[in-house]
Amino acid sequence: MGRRRVGKAFGEMLRMVWARPVTVKYPFEPAKVAGRFRGKLDIDPAKCTGCGVCKNSCPAGVIEMVKIGTRKVGDREIENRRPVFDLYTCISCGQCVDDCRFGALKLTGDFELAVFDKESLVMKKALKIVE
Repeated sequence: MGRRRVGKAFGEMLRMVWARPVTVKYPFEPAKVAGRFRGKLDIDPAKCTGCGVCKNSCPAGVIEMVKIGTRKVGDREIENRRPVFDLYTCISCGQCVDDCRFGALKLTGDFELAVFDKESLVMKKALKIVE
């Protein structure tokens, strides 16, 4: 009975000698991500209106609306707010992307979020005032 087990293992070893490797040579070659991969969040400041829907829909609470000034609408002064994203605690669920009516948010294929300073993962890209 011991011979049969050795025979099966030997056949498998021979089959694997000619099989192609399954491993990926990352980071020496770029990694390929699936089409529906949900990676790092990105924003287009030109499309963002500061409505705050993304903040209200975020289940992880990683979006903070920051006041960047005021704007005049009619005879009233309205606070102009923009989102700041803490990508360190973002769970990449995509809820904010789905709820953004203006198409300002998207999930990219970027998955390399390992950094030495987690403050570098706070995305303040939307704070730039776009005319």
